[in-house]
Amino acid sequence: MPAEGMRRGIRSQVHAGRRSSHDGAAPQIAVGTIADDRASDAAADATAADGEMESSTHADSLRLAVVAEPRTAARRRSERRPAIIHLPIHPVAPHRPPSWMLEQCQIAPARAGDQSEILQLLSGLPVAPTRAEFHASVDHPEHDPGNRLVARLAGRIVGHVEVMPRAMMLGAGSVSAAVIDRVAVLPECRGAGHGQRLVQAAEDRMRMIGAAVAFSRTRIAPSFHEMGWAVLGRDCATPGRPTDILARLLERPAPLARSSASATPMVGLSTEGVTMRQWRHVELPAILRIYNQNAARFVGPLDRGEAYSRWLVSRGAFDSILVALVGQDRYDLHETSARIVGYCIQAGHRILELLADPEFPGLEREILARVCAEAIENDRQEILYESSAADPLHAAVAGGESLVQAHDRMVVAKLIRPLEVLQAVAPATVARAAAAGIREALELGIESPGFRGSVVVADGKATVQQGRVGRSWLRMADDELARLLLGQCDPVEAVARGTMEPSTQMAQRLAGILFPRQPLWCPVWDDVPA
Repeated sequence: MPAEGMRRGIRSQVHAGRRSSHDGAAPQIAVGTIADDRASDAAADATAADGEMESSTHADSLRLAVVAEPRTAARRRSERRPAIIHLPIHPVAPHRPPSWMLEQCQIAPARAGDQSEILQLLSGLPVAPTRAEFHASVDHPEHDPGNRLVARLAGRIVGHVEVMPRAMMLGAGSVSAAVIDRVAVLPECRGAGHGQRLVQAAEDRMRMIGAAVAFSRTRIAPSFHEMGWAVLGRDCATPGRPTDILARLLERPAPLARSSASATPMVGLSTEGVTMRQWRHVELPAILRIYNQNAARFVGPLDRGEAYSRWLVSRGAFDSILVALVGQDRYDLHETSARIVGYCIQAGHRILELLADPEFPGLEREILARVCAEAIENDRQEILYESSAADPLHAAVAGGESLVQAHDRMVVAKLIRPLEVLQAVAPATVARAAAAGIREALELGIESPGFRGSVVVADGKATVQQGRVGRSWLRMADDELARLLLGQCDPVEAVARGTMEPSTQMAQRLAGILFPRQPLWCPVWDDVPA
């Protein structure tokens, strides 16, 4: 009986340990209870030797079961965890448009009912035109509905390109040109060649309207280069903080004003008496005069006539025009009391155009300082200066930062009629040959897949002979010819990289004299969305 009672006590304590384990208590409590029971078992063995073996054996078996229970529960918990399956990494398959998107698209001029669909397509551009700007384009002096081309596929517009006729200043005159703008293709239709077909259709359209050279601003210059376009240079835009720019401009003052004809300072042309204010509409001819004085130094500016300039102003693609003038500021229609000597066109934080009279060197720095002071007063944290890459003000805006920005676009061009372009730049070769000390007659031949001819300088005039190359000639590709005639080619570098082949050393030397490198500038005000 004592042994039987002792076994019942042990069994009740074991069950109590199991309940505590199931209730969430630590399993050590059950193990400690068994240890206490073993001590009681040893005391009971002194009085009940017959039941010692049976009780101790039964208690040991129960103890092993209780101790093993937490391990089994842990094993069960680990079995419930989700298995980690390591899948092999497969390469991403290249995107290929569906078969219906690879079909030949139909390119034709846009219709009047396509405006909403075209606007939706153009909304994906980095600088999308507004609805008002889209409708205002029909007011352009040279607007033609046939210059807006769309690509249709299965009755849906999948691409768009616009051809804008312009007159570009080149040499002493101007040539007919055209600008390709707003090239867009639906994202799901890209990679099927629709963009190339649109550009080729735009080239055919430019030949039809008589353009001699084509220009475009683009961020996909390699794609244009594959289609025979020449990459001329960057469309430079430099950001900067107005406070930093103003500090740099004040540290180094502008140089003394000098005459364009002599190296001695001229009385009355100092920038100390220059005042600045907002422009008046009657001062548009003065702004046009300053533009023409500076545009002759660059390659790429458009020939802005009075009607075209008034259209630029009427479209409202600017916020303010700051003018610099000397003399007594009065309301005058003919600049008799005051003379405008510089201006700056702004649109938000962007400086679209900043020019000054060449007789006032250093005035551009003072105009920029005034713009920065007004930006600080209006709590504007950044300005964006857009001009030619050769403009020294970019260094003042950037400070020690790089002048190459990620958002810069490239200017590309293609010669549609090379003969007309060569005839336009030929008169300037007379002065260049005279400046180099060449008195005798000279002839330089040019040969490319699209043109064969020569330029002859003799008796103070230049003529172009088509079909003749002479003894000294240059052989090159069409894109290199475009860079040469547009002043963006260095013959020495072109020969070194193998894109130009001269017949003689004299031919290479004449190419550098007659067609030197010139700064590139395509004013952004002509194309900025309103």
